[in-house]
Amino acid sequence: MKIVSSWLKIINLVVVLGTSFSSGAITLADSDGPLASDVQVTILSSNLANGATVGEWGFSALVEVDGRCILFDAGRYPDTVLKNAEVLNVDLSCVTDVVLSHFHFDHNSGLLPLIKVLNDETSAAVRRVHVAEGFFSPRRPTMKPGTFPTCMDGEEECNLMIGLREDIEDEGVEFIVHSEAAEIFPSVWISGPVKRRHPEMNYPTGTSGNKLEIRVSGDWIDDSIPESQALVVRTQNGPIVLLGCGHSGVVNALAQIQETIQDDAIHALMGGLHLFAADDQTLGWTADRLREIRVENLMAGHCTGIEPLIRLRAGLNLNRRTAVVGAVGSSFVLGEGIRATNIAM
Repeated sequence: MKIVSSWLKIINLVVVLGTSFSSGAITLADSDGPLASDVQVTILSSNLANGATVGEWGFSALVEVDGRCILFDAGRYPDTVLKNAEVLNVDLSCVTDVVLSHFHFDHNSGLLPLIKVLNDETSAAVRRVHVAEGFFSPRRPTMKPGTFPTCMDGEEECNLMIGLREDIEDEGVEFIVHSEAAEIFPSVWISGPVKRRHPEMNYPTGTSGNKLEIRVSGDWIDDSIPESQALVVRTQNGPIVLLGCGHSGVVNALAQIQETIQDDAIHALMGGLHLFAADDQTLGWTADRLREIRVENLMAGHCTGIEPLIRLRAGLNLNRRTAVVGAVGSSFVLGEGIRATNIAM
């Protein structure tokens, strides 16, 4: 009965997050709403890198849309994004907004150092950080502290972003917490929390000893990472979608995006899909669903895994031009397609 109760609490949490309303948020995109005409997404942090760039277990991408710059996630180590941007000759001084996919340290540890550098060297400093509801919820390990990477030895709080929030806000940055899909710039959306309509458990479940619990309404339940969200750019060719780890499940995320933001074939899917440990059945099911959803270009890296990427390429009937590993320095350009690095083709 205790297990059933825990699952009911998780389901209730997801339903609440998926249906609650935040000030100024939009629940259903107007089919005649703004569409981006100039889009380029450049990967600045991921596992695979070559040349003078640096790889890491983390993720970050610069999203340039019609003259605006949004950073999606900020990498694992303090200087990875900054170093790779310099090597790739990518100018980060235009970044005013950051979208964080979820609370995990490998997507956020580079944020404060990056903000300090931009605040010192540019006039267009980062002013807003967009997160989904649940991002600042307390987490705790289900075992001895220190055995999970986001928990420091001797500490029971595993959400390091709770402690960093004040330091980041002291830099003049505002956190905006979204409880549903919202348009943050013309044609640029965040999905907000994603409903878990399909049983995709693309998050730590304890099989590798790294399960966490999240505190909700005073109760501790298994952490399904309810704040996991996507960044979406609406274009005439269909939505361009970025996921940090896809902990909500890539199928769940894309289905919700098509319902609430743009009901077209997914023109491009990028980021992490958290399928590196998925079994054959899971990969087959995911490929079948993504083919039905109509994913036209795939540039997945980080926690996706190389073998799963190859399996998805075959299952989606894509090729080496339309489905590649999202290595550091890879980019997607609207009207052109994927610009892969040599190591990722």
